[in-house]
Amino acid sequence: MEAPKVRVFRVEGMDCADCARKVEDALNRVPGVVKAEVSFQSGKAYLQLEVPQAEEEAARALSALGYRLRPEGKEKGGLPGPWRWALVSGGLLLAAFLASLFLPGLAPWGYRLAALVGVFPLARRAVAAFRQNPFSMQTLVTLATLGALLIGAEAEAALVVFLFLVGEVLEAYSVAQARRSLYALSELLPRRAYRLKEGGVEEVPLKALRVGDLVRVPPGERVPADGVVVSGQASVEEAAFTGEPLPRPKGIGDRVYGGSLVQEGSLVVKVERHPEEGFLAEMERLAEEALLKKSQAERVVDAFSRRYTPAVLLLAGFVALVLPLFQGDFLGHLYKALALLLIACPCALVVSVPAAIAAGVGRGARAGVLFKSGAALERLAGVRYVALDKTGTLTLGKPTLVRVVTFGVSTEEALALAKGVAEGSSHPLARAVREASGPKALPSEEHRAVPGLGAFARVEGKEVGLVRPEAWDLPPEVEAQVKALAEEGFSLSLLVREGVPLALLAFQDTPRLEAREVLAELRRLGLKPLLLTGDRETSALALGTAIGLFPEEIRAGLSPVDKLRLVEELAGRGGVAMVGDGVNDAPALAKATVGLAVAEGTEVALQSADVGLLSLAALPRAFRLSRMTMAVVRQNIALAVGLKGVFLLSTLLGLTGLWPAVLADSGALVLVTANSLRLLRSRV
Repeated sequence: MEAPKVRVFRVEGMDCADCARKVEDALNRVPGVVKAEVSFQSGKAYLQLEVPQAEEEAARALSALGYRLRPEGKEKGGLPGPWRWALVSGGLLLAAFLASLFLPGLAPWGYRLAALVGVFPLARRAVAAFRQNPFSMQTLVTLATLGALLIGAEAEAALVVFLFLVGEVLEAYSVAQARRSLYALSELLPRRAYRLKEGGVEEVPLKALRVGDLVRVPPGERVPADGVVVSGQASVEEAAFTGEPLPRPKGIGDRVYGGSLVQEGSLVVKVERHPEEGFLAEMERLAEEALLKKSQAERVVDAFSRRYTPAVLLLAGFVALVLPLFQGDFLGHLYKALALLLIACPCALVVSVPAAIAAGVGRGARAGVLFKSGAALERLAGVRYVALDKTGTLTLGKPTLVRVVTFGVSTEEALALAKGVAEGSSHPLARAVREASGPKALPSEEHRAVPGLGAFARVEGKEVGLVRPEAWDLPPEVEAQVKALAEEGFSLSLLVREGVPLALLAFQDTPRLEAREVLAELRRLGLKPLLLTGDRETSALALGTAIGLFPEEIRAGLSPVDKLRLVEELAGRGGVAMVGDGVNDAPALAKATVGLAVAEGTEVALQSADVGLLSLAALPRAFRLSRMTMAVVRQNIALAVGLKGVFLLSTLLGLTGLWPAVLADSGALVLVTANSLRLLRSRV
């Protein structure tokens, strides 16, 4: 027997969260399907198939329920929803209305025909899905329609069916628009690429590109695949990835994303990832995975909706069967009960949360914020503290040589010697020495490294080293310089020749340009930032002061265990978001209320985090988007519950009837979907 394989399918006809539950239950009962997960927001089913034949069985099982299972990429086009039935029902309803004006005797038959034709597809779906869900909206509308026909309310029965079908078409269209907006990122990729070959340039389809190909990207064109620039300079707009509206300069050695736009200049890019497996595809995958993981609000609403429908049905039964025994008017109470059947469907309430979460996740993907679950999006809105790592998060993680203090030699000679030693070392400080401007390295040989001490080499026949000052016996004047530079927050390396100090090299990890503004924005959002670092206090204070942190907001000299304990403490004092990028941040990222990792960091940090940030500048956007999404969730719940409650009361009082009840249900669902779609166009 083959190992289970995960296949992705589109489910056509799935227009509400209740449909998704029915589809998932049906798929999980199919022999050969190990596990099925269905996402209403994305319209996809993820099946672990034990045998290939299970795919056909799954398609047949859904077809019996009125849904279609299609492999991803083979979706059927056309208008969504039962629009053909809505047109036929509406035409018959119009004909019956005209008959009532000129041939009154035929009008009731016309209304009956319109009602029966319109209710047929609903009744068929209700019967097919009755075992999975006996209280589906199709069942309730069918019962209400047939009941209205029995008590002689033909016109209202026809109008109820027509309005419901129109509502289903609008719902399907709104859901389709939301899904297209959620996955619009893949449309950023161009359809062709200009591949370099011997003798010139050839235009090829995007799928023809392979890893290692060289492609030319002229101005005004989009980069066809993730890669690295090997020639040229250009201004590249990456707003779809980072949320930053201003273009970034790109040159040789810089990485570019497939789908980014070259505004000025031209580039030659070496393809590193196939277009269908690049960063855009990864963002969509993360978004889909996020939608499969329910938030706490979704679970609460689901639990409530499962109790709401039976409760309203019991109320309808009481109105239809018990009240007439005391108040008479059996037909009047039966009419009220039929209207209550239509109000019993919780579709709008069930959709209210996942629709907002889906829009929030989709908007985040286009703003440089990759939420891995709806729960992370929800939790982020409630945190109080933001703990930030230093190196690689608030800084570029790349030390730069900023000062050289010499003792008896010139700066040029000291740099030439230091570069000679640095050529044989991979240490970050050695790399900073090699990249420093100034004289070229002197010829060197016999390179070696002494753990805990430094790097050594033979330069001009003498042993020269770059060592840790604290591990060397220093003359008083050198020790004084070391102390003074350390208090300024510099990282230091001592250049020695034959054991004699020649110079102190001072390095500084450059703060990110956006760090100060990001911290200011976090404070404007009412959050309290804290710097957590393992660096010395003097170095941490120097950086913190430079980017606008107060001394009491800086925690220095922390080990990974210390960070973990502090994050646990903050999590209990109102919730904490931990932002990091390194392996040593992984435990704290996992333990925080919400862990956020900068995408430039290590793979371990990204896997441990709940949210990925394409840049530090995306951090405030993550908080704003989380708060906006939860505000929309609250609005949606209020709309769904409020409209249902109003029409429930007005129906009991006899103020509204069947067709207003349908408007309340379909109208509420369209309203919550439209309200959620606002997030896709919001400014964060």
